[in-house]
Amino acid sequence: MSSARRPLWFAAVVLLGFVAWVGADLWIPIVAAALLAFVLRPFVRGLEALRIPAWAGALVVVGGTLAGMAGTLYLVYAPATEAMDDLPRAAARVSSEVQQLKSQWFGRSGVSETLQVIERLQAEPTPAGARVVIERPGLDERLMQMGTAAATAALAAALLVYFFLVHGDTLLRRLVEVMPTLTDKKRTVDTVRAVQGDVSRYLLTITLINVALGGAVGLALLALGVENALFWGFLAGVMNFVPYLGPLIVTGALLLVGFGDAQSAGLGAALAPAAVYGLLHVVESNGLTPALLGRQFSINPVVILLWLMLWGWLWGIAGLLFGVPMLVITKVLLQRSEGLQAWATLMETRRSSECAPELPLARSAPP
Repeated sequence: MSSARRPLWFAAVVLLGFVAWVGADLWIPIVAAALLAFVLRPFVRGLEALRIPAWAGALVVVGGTLAGMAGTLYLVYAPATEAMDDLPRAAARVSSEVQQLKSQWFGRSGVSETLQVIERLQAEPTPAGARVVIERPGLDERLMQMGTAAATAALAAALLVYFFLVHGDTLLRRLVEVMPTLTDKKRTVDTVRAVQGDVSRYLLTITLINVALGGAVGLALLALGVENALFWGFLAGVMNFVPYLGPLIVTGALLLVGFGDAQSAGLGAALAPAAVYGLLHVVESNGLTPALLGRQFSINPVVILLWLMLWGWLWGIAGLLFGVPMLVITKVLLQRSEGLQAWATLMETRRSSECAPELPLARSAPP
């Protein structure tokens, strides 16, 4: 990249970030639809190979995807609400245990005595048969509102996905038509096709890996007797789209559930859910994913964390979920763009021996 163009590129990046921040409500469903279209594109191509028109294949694929998502949410909804109700109680039990330990080590405190009074009131019914409970009013209403909003956004995204799948080639042709020379037209077609293939392969592979991880976690927790194992498996698969941060959140939640539900079963039973999840995550992140994706999509962890911080600040939870796929798309575009390959190289993870330049052997000075 020439030095004269660097200010223009910097200004373009700043402008892009400002537009993404201001128009977050507009861009989030568009980006979600574009990413999902990348995942579903190979299936539509497969149906086209069977002489099925693109519009019909896209309709079948999008409809099947919506049905699968609706079925998954239906199966997860009840365990999710139950888990959300159990987490505060588990946190209260863990806090009570901590206070009891503190009182044993440092003497009885007013806080521990208060917790014991609350537990005694909750355990013993009043003469009228009533019980003291701690309620969080409005949870079901909030979940219903969130579900309605999610359903509306899903339908809007489905329409966008269908549009991208059916009319994506038309958009490409329009883009090629504005290119000034035949060389530019060919380079544009080659770049777009390569990006589509690479990104589709990455997103489809990582989605299948996360689905497999979620299923394995759910079955393992079910075998351990953990309540709402289906929800925890679903959460593990979804949060695996957020490297480093997502697994930490799932591990913390499973530790809280384990210590809250296994007070009488010992330390091993309390640590078992988080330990099993950690083992499966290590196998996935260090064995399965590198074997299936290779080094083409390897990115430096520091770059990933900084990128997630940026998009988490701009778009919140959506930015965390979509951040890494957008980073992969950015890297593929840089790799395929003339004069920008060095920026893609800076994003890669390389061993020190690979990064170090090859030094010439020292030569003896002439006599």
